[in-house]
Amino acid sequence: MTATNGWVAEDYAKVNAPHLRTALAALSLAGDALERGGAFAEIGCGTGDIARVAAERGFEVWASDASQSMVDATRQRCAGLPVHVEVCPAERLDLPEDRFTVVHSSWVLHWVTEVEQPLRRMAGALRPGGHLVLQWTGAHPRGQGPGMFGILRQVAGGPKWRDLLAEAQPAMREYPADEVAARLTAAGLDLVHYDPELAHPLSAKGPGPTLADLPDLRERYKLAGFATQAAALGERADEFVDEVLTTMIEAGQVDPHHARIVARRPG
Repeated sequence: MTATNGWVAEDYAKVNAPHLRTALAALSLAGDALERGGAFAEIGCGTGDIARVAAERGFEVWASDASQSMVDATRQRCAGLPVHVEVCPAERLDLPEDRFTVVHSSWVLHWVTEVEQPLRRMAGALRPGGHLVLQWTGAHPRGQGPGMFGILRQVAGGPKWRDLLAEAQPAMREYPADEVAARLTAAGLDLVHYDPELAHPLSAKGPGPTLADLPDLRERYKLAGFATQAAALGERADEFVDEVLTTMIEAGQVDPHHARIVARRPG
């Protein structure tokens, strides 16, 4: 469920269980779509958990991810099942039109450099009555200013880290939920479920994380959101991750702003 080449499947699997639960919860909002079989597209397949679930329920699955490591893990996990998997960033999606009963993408949109074309292609790939299931991070309104991803880019682009991360600048972008919803309706889909402030198992609870939580947060983000930067920095990865997280905590920008949309093609 990622779209950056720095991710390693073995590391991702260590923090993937909550993401898998949210994906299954989102798919359950698509009515009886998972019981009807047909074709299933998994955009950002991660380690192949959802692709396997869909295949075991009778779907033929087309899965993709930008990470070769994730694609290899999906092939292994789904061996013997009708799962076709390839390396393909979401920006280069080439899905056949009018084909899929379900198109699913959890925790990927915020890795995409622009979403208009990918969203249009996902919508166009649905057969009449098909469902598009999306979840992503960084969905807060434009008026709230830069959030966690903005702070990450500011730190990574500063003089201390800019040269070291010249080939590994953060790719995450913010896409407000209302803008994504508008693009889907413009593509002819009906919104079945719209949650612009989704609670996520990895989100902070209560007052949010403090500096005392840095050790736990550091390991989680090194394996997940900052994997590409951590790989590029080597022994200095902890220093970078701590600086980013400390800046976020001190700025009060620790809400990831998750969102979930389920949309249906009429017919």
